[in-house]
Amino acid sequence: MNFQQLRYVVEIERTGSISKAAKNLFMGQPNLSKAVKDLENEIRITIFKRTAHGVEPTPMGEQFLSYARTILSQMDELESLYKSDGQESLQMTVSVPRASYIASAFTSFLDRVPSDTALEVHFKETNAMTAISDVAGGESAFGIIRVQNAHEEYFSSYLKSLKLEFSTLWEFRMCLLMANNHPLAHASVIPYHALDGYPEIVHGDIQVPTISFSQINRDAVLKGKKKRIYVYDRGSQLSLLQNLSGSYMWVSPVPFDFLSEHGLVMKECPMADKMNKDFVIHRPRHLFTGAEQEFLDTVRRLTAQMVEA
Repeated sequence: MNFQQLRYVVEIERTGSISKAAKNLFMGQPNLSKAVKDLENEIRITIFKRTAHGVEPTPMGEQFLSYARTILSQMDELESLYKSDGQESLQMTVSVPRASYIASAFTSFLDRVPSDTALEVHFKETNAMTAISDVAGGESAFGIIRVQNAHEEYFSSYLKSLKLEFSTLWEFRMCLLMANNHPLAHASVIPYHALDGYPEIVHGDIQVPTISFSQINRDAVLKGKKKRIYVYDRGSQLSLLQNLSGSYMWVSPVPFDFLSEHGLVMKECPMADKMNKDFVIHRPRHLFTGAEQEFLDTVRRLTAQMVEA
């Protein structure tokens, strides 16, 4: 058994296909199949079984792959720490929700990295289901997902079924985000019915439906025509909020500096009385690197500051 064989089987698990894995590994499919067969003969277990959609791990294979991912992660960390040229290096892959407080913390974290440090950082803003898939498949070392309390039991069961570990990052109520020249920006608290007629910006790739305010409260009904604009990145979100008259968005609490920089205001709505949670998720036995831990500590410090404010 060698590290290259471990990389082969982890890539097959990630893609769910020997042919796709072979293409990504720049090798022929027969050679990859033989390498996997040789490994299975050596360790005396069957790692993958064929399905109508490709291949998937056997129960024993899942256990083996979990160890393989851990070993490869530790090897990659060792290589990054002890490069032959002696150059300092920071590597990190993380999948997170589209949240201004996380982006702000990430920027603050990177700003403290010494200027002579080599960087290879993947910061993927996406929905909860994709983040879970990224972490379970090894594409991201860890992730942060957003869950409404009403869906917490579902997500908890789903994460456990994938053998992922999770912990609460923080708990919060959603707020309204809008331009500082919005017609409702002068109000300290905005009743839900006052939003009638204004365009709502919504992230379009949320795969688990959120609970509407009309489901939470029978009085939470907008009588006018629905106006919803679905976006898929925070750049277009900010552009619309700043330039589309009357637009607004439901968001997690936003740092004051971010609001000031983009000409936005954050408002409370009495109807938003249900709690949401952001969870940190990772594979079992994942050892957080110093950089990963520092990033999470930066996020926690920022959330603590917002709570105190």
